[in-house]
Amino acid sequence: MEIGKSRRKSLHLPEETIEEILSRLAVNSVLKFRCVSKSWGSLIDSERFIKTHHQNSIKNPSFPQQRLILKNYFFEHFDDWPPQCCSLLSVMSEPANTISLSPLAVPTNTTLMRFLILGCYNGLLCILEQPSGIYSWNPSTGFSRNLPEQPCRIHLWNPSTGISKKLPEISNVCYVHNFGFGWVESSGEYKVFVSVANLDNYERKWVGKVYSSKTKSWKTIERCEEYAYTYPCKEGMFAGGKLYWTNNNGYKEDIIFLDLKSEVFGRIKLPFDHEFCVEEPWFVGVLGGCLCALDYVGTDVVQVWVMKKSWEKVVTLSHLLELLQPPPLVVGLKGEILVNCGFILLVFDRQDNVFRCPEVCRRYSSTLVYVESLVSPEDL
Repeated sequence: MEIGKSRRKSLHLPEETIEEILSRLAVNSVLKFRCVSKSWGSLIDSERFIKTHHQNSIKNPSFPQQRLILKNYFFEHFDDWPPQCCSLLSVMSEPANTISLSPLAVPTNTTLMRFLILGCYNGLLCILEQPSGIYSWNPSTGFSRNLPEQPCRIHLWNPSTGISKKLPEISNVCYVHNFGFGWVESSGEYKVFVSVANLDNYERKWVGKVYSSKTKSWKTIERCEEYAYTYPCKEGMFAGGKLYWTNNNGYKEDIIFLDLKSEVFGRIKLPFDHEFCVEEPWFVGVLGGCLCALDYVGTDVVQVWVMKKSWEKVVTLSHLLELLQPPPLVVGLKGEILVNCGFILLVFDRQDNVFRCPEVCRRYSSTLVYVESLVSPEDL
């Protein structure tokens, strides 16, 4: 009996050590350990542990908790063409035949089947439910249809846990144009932005709407008509507390941003002189947590600029077969960069100046990187 007691004592670990071990495990493993005891369940559900676990996942340079979502620019279909996901580590470092894809599961507590991803942060996806009445207006042709106005339904969803939350609806919406999702560090709140219009004012006035997880309500941003509509219609790139959009409408080319803390719009000049040309476009993205701009200087050459204290040109990508479509722009352990080139993913080795092409499904035109987390939309 004394030997058994001694063994049991030797297996005891301090609570701090248990917390440290658990905070470095994958989300699916951590969720299983919630059932070990009430104390473990309380620890794992605590706000402090969730924050620590997420910080450890972000800091790990080998991407063990990061996933790559293969998606489309338009509405996704869970019923016939679901978006797929895979390990970012496998794409960045492993042979092609080891990359395993799996479909995203339908969010729980919802009948959601078709949706558009508006943005991602802290392991949460912000998604727009496809309504029957909203129609994508084509600004190039001016073609539109008089469809009934519908409520705009947006959800926050954690793919790692399957938990989702429906936000308050925005009523009487006919068009959704620019959008974005991000985080205000100083107040600890998530914010969603959409520019919307109804049948009465879509040609003359676009309205900016911001949802705050702190107030749990939508707020209208006044006097934002010149910022709420940009060309092309795109997801806002989130970096440093701001959402950024490419604005190359042929008349004025710059970068438009929305400061999520102050909810004020602004503009940033491009780091390069650029004349509008379909064959030589430019885009904004995020590289290493910083705003970046990608400029085509030829048919197959792209210069990548990063905004730190000022614009800096960090790399030139050449011999591209198709147009780059950020995101993602991910920097690996050895400085390699993952880029999205049409329906193809490319890993660029800056040391040898060569590309590697991971063999993943090529039916998807866009990608998104998210970090697995325990953050629950129900708590927001």
